[in-house]
Parts: sequence; C-alpha cells; structure tokens
Amino acid sequence: MTLRLREAWIVLACVVATLVAGCGASRPPRPSLAKILSYDATAKTVVLTLVPGATNMFSGYNYNGYGRGAVLVDVPLGWRVTVRCINDVASVPHSCAVVRDGGNATAPIFPGAASPDPQTGLPAGHSAEFSFVASRPGGYRIACLIPEHETMGMWDAFEISRTQRPSIREIRFYGGE
Repeated sequence: MTLRLREAWIVLACVVATLVAGCGASRPPRPSLAKILSYDATAKTVVLTLVPGATNMFSGYNYNGYGRGAVLVDVPLGWRVTVRCINDVASVPHSCAVVRDGGNATAPIFPGAASPDPQTGLPAGHSAEFSFVASRPGGYRIACLIPEHETMGMWDAFEISRTQRPSIREIRFYGGE
C-alpha cells in the first residue's frame, strides 16, 4: 500500500471514530408527539405531558425537545385540560403555563393554568399537575414563566377551537440539537 493511500485510510478511520464516539453523547431524542398528548373523547378530557429541558435544543429551553412555536396543541372548546409538568431532566427550575399569545407573559390566561409559583418554577427533579377548562376560543402559548425563559425559546402554540378532537402537530421544524 502506498504511503498516500495509507494516510487516507488513517484519516478516514479517525473521522469515522469521531462520529461514532459522539453519537451517544447527547440527551435522548425528542419523544413522539403522540406520547405528549392523550385524550378521552367521552369524558372530554385532555392530558398534556410537558418535560422542560428534555433535550439540548435551544440550549435546553424547550418542552419535550420542542420550542419557539414548533408545536401546535389544539384543544376543543369546553374540554378539561390537565397538564403534567415533569422537570426531571433539566438541572434548573422551569414552569409550565398557558398564557396569552405574544410573548413575555407573566401570568396564566386561565385560573389554574400554570404550575405552582410559575415565575420561580419547579426545582430540578420535581413535578406538578394542573387543570383548567378550555373556556375561551383563541390562540395562546404554552410557556415557562421564569424571567427570560420564554424569550430563550421555551414556548409552543396552544389553540382552543371548535374542533371535535384534540391534536398535536409540528408546525415549524428546527434542525438538530
């Protein structure tokens, strides 16, 4: 084997080894959207499970790896919404709240539509659940109310409409972590 060909193989081997070594270094991938939302049409209830900082996307300012309005949760008018806010991945406090659309919210839009002390947040390793009735149609946001977290990307879209069934879908795509 010539010296040049041998050097090329060594370089290629190093590149492959570097790529393989980095494959397991990041947090788990984003969960399927189907695992984030569940509902009971007969009881007219929706359960939304939010995991703050689930991935490194947006420097960890995300829910379930999504943020900056990438996901739209659509809930039928009049249904009861239960939100499970599970801060078991992030190493910093986060909160979950349904707020007015437009950014930089400081309070939930409906009574009971936020985790406890939403501007202080849930410490790492803690969870909370809250529930409210989707009583006013319109466009809202799911956001972290700790100062600057929403600005950093920790929000997604939330709509209350006259639809028959709840749904969740990705409406914007942001590549890699």
